[in-house]
Formats: sequence, C-alpha cells, structure tokens
Amino acid sequence: MAAAPPRRAAAARPAGWSRRARRACRACVVGLLLASCKTVAVDPLDAAPSPQASAEPAPLANVPATATNAVDAGPPPEPLRTDRALEPDLPRESAREVGGKDAAREAKELAGYAFQAVVRTGEGPPAPKGAEVNAAGIEAARRKTEARVAIETSQTRARFVLSGGFVLPQGTELRARTDRYGHVVVWPGEASYRVAEPGALRSLLGERRLDVAPLSPATVTSAGEGGRRVNLRTRRVEVSTRAARATLELATVRDAGDGGVLICRMLLDLMSAPPSTRACGPDDVPVHAELRWTTQGSLLFDVLSIGRRVDLQPADLAAPPAAFAFTAAPPPPATGESLLSRADLAAFRSAPIDVPPPVVHDAQESPVEAGLLLLNSSDELRVGWLDGVAVAWVAPGGREWLPSLLRGRYVLQWRTFLGDSWGAPRTVAVPGSSDAGGQ
Repeated sequence: MAAAPPRRAAAARPAGWSRRARRACRACVVGLLLASCKTVAVDPLDAAPSPQASAEPAPLANVPATATNAVDAGPPPEPLRTDRALEPDLPRESAREVGGKDAAREAKELAGYAFQAVVRTGEGPPAPKGAEVNAAGIEAARRKTEARVAIETSQTRARFVLSGGFVLPQGTELRARTDRYGHVVVWPGEASYRVAEPGALRSLLGERRLDVAPLSPATVTSAGEGGRRVNLRTRRVEVSTRAARATLELATVRDAGDGGVLICRMLLDLMSAPPSTRACGPDDVPVHAELRWTTQGSLLFDVLSIGRRVDLQPADLAAPPAAFAFTAAPPPPATGESLLSRADLAAFRSAPIDVPPPVVHDAQESPVEAGLLLLNSSDELRVGWLDGVAVAWVAPGGREWLPSLLRGRYVLQWRTFLGDSWGAPRTVAVPGSSDAGGQ
C-alpha cells in the first residue's frame, strides 16, 4: 500500500506534461504561421520570376501620368537632351539562362516585327466640278502623297522610317529605345544624328524644328473592346491631355515585348503627354489611333500590315547608330518643297481652260505667267492642299512654284501638317498665286 502514492504521482506527471506539450506545440504552430506570413512576399534571388510578375493590368480611369511603362524594376528611363550625345548603343536580345534567369546577350540578328502604317489628317476640299477635272489623276496623286511610316521593332528598340507626304526629307528616321525617353533623329544624307527630347515630335513633324512643347498631365481610361484590325482583336484606351483627346486601339502581339510601347510613346509625344504615361503594356501594339486636337481637326494613325521578323539587324535599331556623330545643330533649313512631280501635277486636269487673269493691286507681285506660286507670309509652316491633295509645303517666309499645273480653276486650302489648324478653302485661278498668311 505504501507503493500506491508513487504510482499515482507517476500517473499524474504525464498528464501535466501533456498539457504543457500541447501549449508548446500550439505556440510553435502560431510562430511558424507568423514567420511564413512575413516572408511570403520575398522571392529568393535565384528563383525564376512568377508569370504574374510581368502581367499588365487593364488600363484604369485616371491612371497617374507618372506611372512607367517599364516591365522590370530597374531605374526609370532617362530623358534625352538635344545638347548631349549618347553612348554607343548595342541592341541585345533577352535569353533565358539555365536556372530561370533572364539575361541579355549580343545577337547577330534580332527577332521582332515589321509594320507598315499611314498617318492621315482627314480629306481636303474636293476639286471643282468640270469636264476637264481628271479624277483618276487626282486620286493617284493622293496615294503618292500619303504620309507613310515603316516601323521595325524588337523587344526594346524601334525604328520609324518616314516617306510620302511628310514635310521631312524622304527616309528620315526616328529611333527609340525603352531605357530612354525621346527619339534619335537620323537625317538622310548625313553621318550624324540629332536628339528630339520628349515633347519635340510635334515641332519636328510639323515644323522641321526641335522645339520642345510643354508636356501636360495625361489621364488614361479603359474604353472596352475595340474593332478588329489587321485581323487582330483590339481593346480601346482613351488618353486626354490639354493638346488632344486620343483613342488608341491596342492589339496583343505575341513576343512584341516593349516594341509596341515605343510606338505608343511616339503617339503620346505628338499630343504632348508625358512619355511615362501608362497607355500600353508589354505585347500591346497600337494598330489604330485617332488624335482629336483641342483646337480643330484630327490625326489618324493606322497600321496596314504586320509581319514577324527574325532577321532584324541590330545596327538598324541602334539608337544612336554606330559610327554616327552627334550634332546639336538644328535640322537643315529649307523654304519649301513640292510633294509631287511635274507630271503628277499636270495630270490634275485633262486639258487647260481659259480663266480671267488675276487682278493685281499696288505693291503686289507681278502676275504669274504659268502654274501656281505658293507663298507663306505667316509664322508657321503650312501645307498647300489642292483639290483635296497635299501638293507642297512652304516654310515661313518661303515660296514654292508649281509650274506644270494646267490653266484652270482649282480649290486650295492651307493647313498644318498635323491637321490642327487650317484656313477656309478658296477657288484659285491658274496661272496665279496664293499666300498662306493672307487667308
């Protein structure tokens, strides 16, 4: 009987120890849960990035204009300056290393896309009615003077080559890269490059200058599903600044990377929006854009074709081009240029008709003996539209003579290249003259 108490004590000790063990276990579990909650957002340095890490959310209303388009978490792009040269550029392509990390490597050829696009600013006033009006010749001229853009993009670079009805020389290039804001300008026939700072494209395309327009805050709003363009489904995004309201139709293009973002930046620059405005994301490509100016008029950007490329040359996308010298000088001056050949202009009419000679007032120039003399006494570069076709541009204080136009009546309108300002159309007699500053 004396041994019974020790047995009871022995039986009681395990029960007490079990309660302590359970409390300790619960504390351990709680501690582990708290520890896991604190570390769940930290990724190991060598871990592959989550597929959601680079996902681009749909644009929301009133997205801050300071949001960046950069896909990675690196430093924000650096704005270019017209007075500073750039370091030599060597485009690279992204490659996946063993272990899941992305790395940049040199490549003899780059994969990307080639686009053919046009820029339009609406139709001009039509030709007057008459049996001598050659509609086929006018339509052929309209096609020749359409402003065309050939675009090549890799995942980090873009090259825009201008032709057709731009006021810049045929073959002028704009080059862009994701780690810089602004554009490198390559003037044809020169072994040098210039820099267009953010906000300078309106001046460059409209005035052949590199003046920087003030940027204004931009708001971005999702506008739902868009139409089907170049056989791709699109979604609409609305962007508003003090200069314009734009509707962008974005298509998802596989492996486009930030090439489409650079096209977006070009369009945003035209409407004086900050280049950091988050209108496009990775693999987004604007295939249609309508910019409605707050003054008047609009500008349309349309992609006509898209082609996959695996043979892009890094040298063609380098910004700046290799071996090209930097210049801070303004673009070469010019007073005006006809956008059509003499034969194209002569084809506007099938035959000449007699018209009364123009009345010449005191202090005016002598009457023109043939063709049409275009003058510009205004302070802004203007484009002369004849019978609904952009036929010539004239710089402030300049003149351009179109000697091959046949005698007769035509409808002339003076406009800016971007279509944000124009005068009233008027009927002009040829031979004769018209002054953009006298409207």
